[in-house]
Amino acid sequence: MLISREVDYGVRIVLLLCEANRKMDAKEISEISGVSIRFTLKILGKLTSSDLVESFRGAKGGYIISKKPKEISVYDIVRVLEGGIKVNGCFEDKTSCSPNKIALCGLRCKLEEVNLKIEKELQEITMDKIENCSGYKC
Repeated sequence: MLISREVDYGVRIVLLLCEANRKMDAKEISEISGVSIRFTLKILGKLTSSDLVESFRGAKGGYIISKKPKEISVYDIVRVLEGGIKVNGCFEDKTSCSPNKIALCGLRCKLEEVNLKIEKELQEITMDKIENCSGYKC
């Protein structure tokens, strides 16, 4: 399983806003995070809709984190940008399997356990626990 580029960039953007602890415009966020302005704006739109980030309009507008870093988990970002963790397609589209197949699918039960464990682990990784990797300490 790979974390999508959007989630990777979303974590970078949220971490940047947490560390800055001030209002930043999208251009500055884009330049510092290394994410294109177009993708930055797309991600910020989703993060703003979810109340993880607050936006301000106008000449002195910008974006600021709306929660404390210890209140924002990696899973929160995954949920906002990807809709959650889905280690198998049948978790995303429940109509892809008939009820008979689901009842007989031993793999699905095991994958549900894996899915829950991944969610739990990502919920425990909060922004205050992540070091900025710009110094290659990770």
